[in-house]
Amino acid sequence: MEKAKAKKGQLVFEPIKYEDYKKEEGILEIYKNQDWNQVVPLILDAIDHTKNKDKAYGNYPYFRTKTKIDFLPKLDVPSDIFSAYQLKELYEFLPDSHQYSDLYRVFSISIDGCALKTFYNKCQEINNSILVIKDDDDNIFGAYASECFEPNKNFSGTGECFLFTFYKGNKIHVFNSTGINRFFMYCDNEQICFGCGDDYFSLSLRNDFLEGYSHTTQTYQNQPLSSKDKFIIVKLELWAFS
Repeated sequence: MEKAKAKKGQLVFEPIKYEDYKKEEGILEIYKNQDWNQVVPLILDAIDHTKNKDKAYGNYPYFRTKTKIDFLPKLDVPSDIFSAYQLKELYEFLPDSHQYSDLYRVFSISIDGCALKTFYNKCQEINNSILVIKDDDDNIFGAYASECFEPNKNFSGTGECFLFTFYKGNKIHVFNSTGINRFFMYCDNEQICFGCGDDYFSLSLRNDFLEGYSHTTQTYQNQPLSSKDKFIIVKLELWAFS
């Protein structure tokens, strides 16, 4: 935790001693003379930039802070991709508003086919969803979308969007938006994409849902979600919150 301090007309941080912030009253005392409209965003920004690292993740250093919950959502139909353990893992990284919501399947290429137009028709007016993919190497990965999938000339979504991949079966790795740009998600008649930078997408799915690509971008600072940059899609599902 750091505290705000005026310096040459600007608000900057300096360390707060442990004894100052171990009680809520101490925090209020430190900030009571500051402009809250300035202080609060800076506090949140400082927390956001320091919470996302854990040495245990090795090559996957960026992840969303877990909320410790033990909730297994009910599904209207069984998933062809998710295991119960994987769903529990994923739910700990969802926005608070969804962490105790059940799921219903909106789209599956096994049932609905591989047409992107059908996908768009199925998910009209669904603003929050989980897209999950299984490739030909049995990698499982996907994205949380904070807005509706629909063809658009511009990028959409919010900073709540994130990418995930299950490493070695059940260990989840989550990649949040970095705030460097706002290229959270993109949809047109040719592809669905998440993240963009240096002529690459973090996740890109072609309109026939047969293959896709995953690269590192500035938007999510992610590792490739699959074991190879270009992957073959075996299964794909979209889930919405009930």
